[in-house]
Amino acid sequence: MTNTALQQLQKQMINYLTDKDQNQSAITSHIVRQGKIDNQTRLHIYKNAYQTRLKEVIDTDHNILGLYLGDDLFDQMVAGYIQTYPSQNTSLRHYADKLPQFLAQQTPFSEHPILHEIARFERLLLIAFDAPDAERFDHQAINALPPENWPTMTFHFHPSVQLIDLSTNAVESWQALKTERTPEPAVMAPSCWLIWRNHERLTEFRSLSDEEKTLVHMILNGDDFSAICEFLLESHAPETVGGVALNYLANWVDQGLLRRGLDTTQHQGYSPQ
Repeated sequence: MTNTALQQLQKQMINYLTDKDQNQSAITSHIVRQGKIDNQTRLHIYKNAYQTRLKEVIDTDHNILGLYLGDDLFDQMVAGYIQTYPSQNTSLRHYADKLPQFLAQQTPFSEHPILHEIARFERLLLIAFDAPDAERFDHQAINALPPENWPTMTFHFHPSVQLIDLSTNAVESWQALKTERTPEPAVMAPSCWLIWRNHERLTEFRSLSDEEKTLVHMILNGDDFSAICEFLLESHAPETVGGVALNYLANWVDQGLLRRGLDTTQHQGYSPQ
């Protein structure tokens, strides 16, 4: 069989598995009858197994989204997603990466922005959990820094750190369902959330104030400690700015947000998804 013929056969098979060939016409003739099971039945068994496995992956990765949707809409979403995005990799870890995009573009889901934002939030929780590890910055390291190095010092976030800007109450709804409470109705509620994996390798998240959000972006952009202090001068008395900046750093160290590798030269910070 030539490569072209094989590719055509593979395309016919995936079209059948994802319901793009409802009549089975293209692939049926290539299936060998075996025992008492005819070729159409064998195809159907394989198709059911394929779609069931992909549904299990989406359900595992997006359990709370499934609760929010309910069984019927969840099944509709899964069927549409499988048809639009057939699996392209032997590993299923990233199979549902495009689910937020699907929900944002496909009706009726696109009519409810909270759905794709819940999906985005859940994807980032997975990314934070799976992120590479790195040695974390600690208070002893802070205390050992020479005072003359502080103005040009830059910092680096742990690889698990993620930022997400949301326009709805997606996280609050996710939290309610996670704790078996009924979520409030979806509303527009702009917010920014920080997600990371802590010292105990557990995923955490919390909302950020506008000030802290700006500071996080400054660190990601490679701004040094003096730039951070200059920004804080806009809303804090000069005599308190140093203490405010150090309090932020101390909290980030306590939460395991900073990794070792801070320096006075080149920034190598993590850019969030």
